[in-house]
Amino acid sequence: MGPARFDLVAQPDAAVKARDCEASSGQTTILLKDALHFIWCLDGRWDRHVQETLMSDDSRLAADASIAAGTSSVAKGRRVAAFVRHGHFDRPEGVASAHSLFPLSETGRDQARNAADPILECCEELGLELDPRIEASALLRSWETANLIAEALATRTGQRFHVIARDELVERGLGSCANMTFDQIRHMLAEDPRLAPLPEGWRRMPEFRLPVQGAESLMQAGARTAARVATSLNSIPAEDARDVMRLFVAHSGCLRHATVQLGALDVRVVAGLSMDFAQSVFVERLPNGDWVHIAGQFNKRLPGT
Repeated sequence: MGPARFDLVAQPDAAVKARDCEASSGQTTILLKDALHFIWCLDGRWDRHVQETLMSDDSRLAADASIAAGTSSVAKGRRVAAFVRHGHFDRPEGVASAHSLFPLSETGRDQARNAADPILECCEELGLELDPRIEASALLRSWETANLIAEALATRTGQRFHVIARDELVERGLGSCANMTFDQIRHMLAEDPRLAPLPEGWRRMPEFRLPVQGAESLMQAGARTAARVATSLNSIPAEDARDVMRLFVAHSGCLRHATVQLGALDVRVVAGLSMDFAQSVFVERLPNGDWVHIAGQFNKRLPGT
């Protein structure tokens, strides 16, 4: 059985509720009201067309930019992006960590310092020069990780590195539900008479977006992250013949889905993958504009994590 088809219906009548969906003949009618979108397929899979239909113009432009950026001119040297997850932090039990303000734990600080050696080893193995610019998510745990990596790299190489914080690299936003516990999110949305219950496993569904103001899907977060990575590497002059690696320190969710948006990872497997704290994965932009995963491995997610 293929994915259910969708009929999108604008419904201004306040009496009509999003949970009053009708399923017949393999179709689901989704009632949209007040820009609160709750989308699903009968067999639990997602329909890309629906997500693109509902994606905001800004996010759609970001997705386009992730493909277009870097293809206007051909660089003489190689361009590699190192995706590095932040180190461990003390996350409160059951809380959505996305935009939390917590710093690294001592364990996380050690992980960040130790991340330098695998990065340098990869550079040596692939014959790459490490770029002095490191871009980091503006969230504290990523910014701290980037600065600790920069210090460790400087100690080992004698080269000076500088960290630039970027809002485009922050984790997927949950909008009005930011920093609530998952139980609170489920309870609060269940109290809204316009909404259907949250689907099981929503947190890892690539194209699911919480039906609240300001929320993003993982794919939308991946699109803006991918756009920033492409733009950043494209800022290195095309005539620069060096084979360069630049570091991007951010979050597992947005980095994994940026890899999907760039075309270097299959969307069908991304929900089952994760990244360890301070782990690196390396992707390269080819002269034709394609992106490929060249080193480092995403980890298979353990059930229940």
